[in-house]
Amino acid sequence: MLPMVKWKDTFTKSLLHFVDIMLFCTFITKCANMIRALLIDDEQECLNALAYDLRNFCPEIEIVDICQGGKKGIKSIHKHKPDMVFLDIDMPIISGFDLLEMVGDIDFSVVFTTAYDKYALKAFKISATDYLLKPIDKDELKAAIKKVEAQQSIKSPHDQVTFLLDQLKALEDDNVKKIALPTLEGTEFINLKDIIYCEADGAYSFVYFVGGEKLYISKTLRYLEEALCDYHFFRAHNSFIVNIDYMQKYVKADGGYLLMNNGKQVKVSRSKKEKLVSLFDK
Repeated sequence: MLPMVKWKDTFTKSLLHFVDIMLFCTFITKCANMIRALLIDDEQECLNALAYDLRNFCPEIEIVDICQGGKKGIKSIHKHKPDMVFLDIDMPIISGFDLLEMVGDIDFSVVFTTAYDKYALKAFKISATDYLLKPIDKDELKAAIKKVEAQQSIKSPHDQVTFLLDQLKALEDDNVKKIALPTLEGTEFINLKDIIYCEADGAYSFVYFVGGEKLYISKTLRYLEEALCDYHFFRAHNSFIVNIDYMQKYVKADGGYLLMNNGKQVKVSRSKKEKLVSLFDK
């Protein structure tokens, strides 16, 4: 039998060794769960500000590199193979969009950072792409990261970025035909001509299709209005957006409503009637 003092010493050493192992395992688990992020911008001040916010408010992020300019960014993507890239759009020589086309195989999530750019924001909206407006708000930054975390297992970064780049070209040609709609399960890429109307459901919306199907999306009707109403859609009511091509007739009875070609009666709010009439005058 070991002397009591020696037994206690052995036990203490074993306990400390066990604690060391547990701490090491916790550290390894934490590192494995961290998101490896790359920052790309042509303005050093913006890079510094974003890096500061990530280090101080986003403990789940590990910054693997900070790159000033698109050329350095491309090299760093191939070298570090990040999980996420914070990417500025408006950079000289190689823009953010150019960079993505040059990288080719997109196997990382992208969060765009940009000053107000109506053209780019429209592309983000119709492709359901994540973006942050400069100067970046730390709460919006944290929300964007949480969103990427939640969608990483169900959303293909390559498909998303490819769709965005296609939409940019479509916008240039004034030939937008599809929209990306975020659902609770992922993202659906939808032909605009297949949508008959959209209906609000609180912070969510239903989208109804030509074939009789419907889709429940995780966006408000206001979001859909901004995305759709430049492309032959009309906000007829607080609760409805309609595809103008599928309006059959306007009925004045019962306060006024649109009869859609699938038989659905869509209310028209009083404030929208004049604009609705103007659509037929064109």
